[in-house]
Amino acid sequence: MSHSIGRITDCEGRLQRDFSEFSRLWSRVREDWLDDRCRQFEQDHLSTIGPSLSRFVASLNEFTDTVRKADAALGDER
Repeated sequence: MSHSIGRITDCEGRLQRDFSEFSRLWSRVREDWLDDRCRQFEQDHLSTIGPSLSRFVASLNEFTDTVRKADAALGDER
């Protein structure tokens, strides 16, 4: 079971690294694109990504904790 959890945490790490890279690249784009369309694009399409990612990661952590506890409980029964 721990192999599956490892894959989940690997995906979490990759998602966080990719988001960090996206944020870095977006910051570079914003240096040249500072107008109302940029602000509207951020508001319409980007403003919810960070909070959504945070909620997803929190849920994923809760899920992996639950799986670990279930795996431990099943191991105790053997």
